[in-house]
Amino acid sequence: MNEFLKKVFQFEGGPEITLFSGWHFMYIILTIGLPIALAFILKNKSDKAKNLTLSILAIATVSVYIADFFIMPFARTSGEIDLDKLPFHICTFIGIMIPFAQFRAQNTNKFGQSFKEVVTCLAIVSSLMYITYPGSALGDVGTFSYKVVQTFVFHGLVFSWGFLSLTTKSVTLKFKNIWKQAIGILVVMAWATLGNFSYADYNWFFLKESIFPFIPDALMPLAVFASVFAMCAIIYSIDLLTKKVIRKIKDKKRA
Repeated sequence: MNEFLKKVFQFEGGPEITLFSGWHFMYIILTIGLPIALAFILKNKSDKAKNLTLSILAIATVSVYIADFFIMPFARTSGEIDLDKLPFHICTFIGIMIPFAQFRAQNTNKFGQSFKEVVTCLAIVSSLMYITYPGSALGDVGTFSYKVVQTFVFHGLVFSWGFLSLTTKSVTLKFKNIWKQAIGILVVMAWATLGNFSYADYNWFFLKESIFPFIPDALMPLAVFASVFAMCAIIYSIDLLTKKVIRKIKDKKRA
């Protein structure tokens, strides 16, 4: 049985993915395109159907993440679990937070609304940042290997939940609340720092060592905060602009 599972999950099919190659763009299009298509399908559905979809996505996200720790030993030739996949990166941490935001954060509760708003925006931002530069998927592991497919599926689910939470109006972004995203980022950074101190060999959230030659190690925490917050500001701006355009279109139809 073990040998069969190793043959299945150690399959390294397809050419290697390089940055902004055709295969990379294929995954980008699938990750973004499928949620957009689903948003159009859900547009005229009931609130119950929309909430059910979000609930399924939340469960699927955490299920794919947890299942990976059981499958990983069969997928890796070393037979070991990759501790870098512990929930100390922003994507894995937010992925774990999604079910709490979906099932525990109540819309009537002020903290619940804020928590869900922060998780929603960071889910979109973190997944978009990853698929733009999917470091762990680049290399010679193969386009259709378990590692690549699992990683893109996980980030695709994170993005889908965040994106559809906005399009179904389960969450409303308010520009005056953008400061809460700063607090959310700091919480993730503190959590990642705890992981980095606990496991000295790892560089979660890229806070210990710079991944860019032009940024000193000491400035990486500031660079990480600034880049993620800037992305949050872009998401808020796009959301605000979209609402204004839709409002103008509706006003013209009424006139």
